[in-house]
Amino acid sequence: MFYITEDEVDRNLKMEEVVDALQETFVHYGEGKAMASARDRLILDGTVYNTMPAIDSQLGIAGMKTYIAGKNGAKFVVVIFDQRKDELLAIIDANRLGQIRTGALPAMASRILVKGKKHNLAIIGSGFQAQTQIQGMLSQFDVDMVKVYSRNYSHAKKFADEMSRKFGVDVRAEETARSALKDITLVNSITDSNQAIFSRSDLGDEYHVNLCGGNIPMRQEAADDVLSESDLVVTEHLEQSLKESGEMIHFVKNSGGKPVELKDLVVNREKYYGKQRTVFKTMGIGLEDIATGYLLLKKMNLI
Repeated sequence: MFYITEDEVDRNLKMEEVVDALQETFVHYGEGKAMASARDRLILDGTVYNTMPAIDSQLGIAGMKTYIAGKNGAKFVVVIFDQRKDELLAIIDANRLGQIRTGALPAMASRILVKGKKHNLAIIGSGFQAQTQIQGMLSQFDVDMVKVYSRNYSHAKKFADEMSRKFGVDVRAEETARSALKDITLVNSITDSNQAIFSRSDLGDEYHVNLCGGNIPMRQEAADDVLSESDLVVTEHLEQSLKESGEMIHFVKNSGGKPVELKDLVVNREKYYGKQRTVFKTMGIGLEDIATGYLLLKKMNLI
């Protein structure tokens, strides 16, 4: 059994490789060779304990992401079992792993849905997860300019300056969500907002929106009309989204919308490719974490 530290994760995981690994595991999922359960939360005495189980028989692994959050912060690990030997294979510190795969997944969905490689990008939010949102999209698209909006403009400005230096791309802070979205075709939103930050009127005639923040029902980054007036809405796990996503709950229950699950998109991409206005909602499922962990173990020559 291997124990993998945060430093080892950071040294060995590359964004482009994680994007490819996630697409591979969702192909397995769409073909019935992988499974994932919705996140389960136990809440008691100010502590939240989360489990996110999954299995990919094509890779020969089973396991879960599990984490605890309370007044002293949070601790994340990914546990991976060898399905063929019925043995514990690895425990992986997963704060950095989770950050990377959170950026990689919307990049993977976007490259399937979005026409062309040359786009401008807006990032809504400038917190811990926002950096890999930029990194993931830059790994798949030729982006000339990134605009960043945050409820705290000074934080957005500092973040934009840091990302410009890190990635060598023009990254600009904007004072309003509307100005951040002007002339933008790719949008990644990664906030914990309880109120919609932008609406359909803030977007152009053609767009792809990745909603990556908010995994409790009272949170909502995009107004209902962003989803209801789109040509295609995709969710990575319908059961989980109807438990956790304010946008998806409203879309299905109030608008009568019919989202496509990501696993079905990945294996039937020709059916859905080329839509003009698309939305992808991600909350994270354990299948993504164990697939990323499997990639990491391969990169480290441990399997």
